[in-house]
Amino acid sequence: MTSFVTVQLGLLDPLYSLFGWVLGGLYSWLNNYGLVIILFTVIIRALLLPLGLRSQRSSLRQQMLQSEVNEIKRRYPNDAQKVQTLTQQLYKENGISMTSGCLPSILQLAVIWPIIYIFRAPLRFITAVPVHNLTKIGEVLQGQGLMTEAQVKNIAIMDIPILNGLRDSGSALQQSVQEGWIRLPQLINTNFLGIDLGMTPSFKPWEWFGADWRVQLPLVLLILITMFTYWMQMRIMRMSTARPEKTKEEKAREKANPAKRGQNPDQTAGMMKTMNLFMPILMLFTMFSMPSAMCLYWLFQNVMYLIQSALGYKFYVQPLRLAHAEEQASFERSRRRGAVSSSGEEEKEGFFKNFVSKLKNRNKPE
Repeated sequence: MTSFVTVQLGLLDPLYSLFGWVLGGLYSWLNNYGLVIILFTVIIRALLLPLGLRSQRSSLRQQMLQSEVNEIKRRYPNDAQKVQTLTQQLYKENGISMTSGCLPSILQLAVIWPIIYIFRAPLRFITAVPVHNLTKIGEVLQGQGLMTEAQVKNIAIMDIPILNGLRDSGSALQQSVQEGWIRLPQLINTNFLGIDLGMTPSFKPWEWFGADWRVQLPLVLLILITMFTYWMQMRIMRMSTARPEKTKEEKAREKANPAKRGQNPDQTAGMMKTMNLFMPILMLFTMFSMPSAMCLYWLFQNVMYLIQSALGYKFYVQPLRLAHAEEQASFERSRRRGAVSSSGEEEKEGFFKNFVSKLKNRNKPE
């Protein structure tokens, strides 16, 4: 296990150095651990915002081409390879990347990995206390019964116990400062709005309302708020489609015509569904197994994603829905004039293809 961690830290040294430098600079400026985490999260999400919006626009382009994808499936119902090849060719011609929808999620996971270790060892990565100094402080605290031998051995990847120990032992703090192992400005104050961001929430419900309820209950409430924002995020994601929900008539036609059923809006739908199932599990695991600083990070990560979704809806989804509504109204006017048949299925498909063509011109790839 130790060798695995060592290899991982070595591979991610550039990110550790960069994130640690940014967090250290923010802490020396703000001197507030909670505000540092919030501002750091906002900065990371702001940098990823253009990519997220680009991914959302790419996903909407795929939805606009769905009628053509359906036509490919109708023509080659027994040749899955042909369908896949022609669909990929269609997407390529329209500047759509097959992996663009998942790239932001993959980058998000890549960012989370170093953040997990930094939040577990803020003295090492944020205030740059050398590991050998942390070990010496840990040995002093171990001698006073404030740290275990296992905690001292793992001090390089988890130094939160040192913060807790130095808060409880004035003599250990005095000795550590006098020996030059740590400076007072390097001690991180993990309290934020009555929540100790250095504490790990208990997964045992009876401890939430036990003797330490003043510590545990706020941590659990923070987790509940974070999961609520994630639920809102997923809800907005489902709403952010190019076309509104199917009408009863459309659902009835799909039921009567099996060829129109079971067709995903894009090729990455399965991958995105897997990510949407995986992310809440990852969130809950990290929030109940790590200092609550990680929970605060997830909370504002979700808030920033909600802002991204709102921007995407305003600048991409809403205009597409208005354009679709105009095209539908044009079709209905033509049908009332007798320009199309009463059933209008083939003509309606032609109108929608015309709508798709207009949208392709409106949303040409950059």
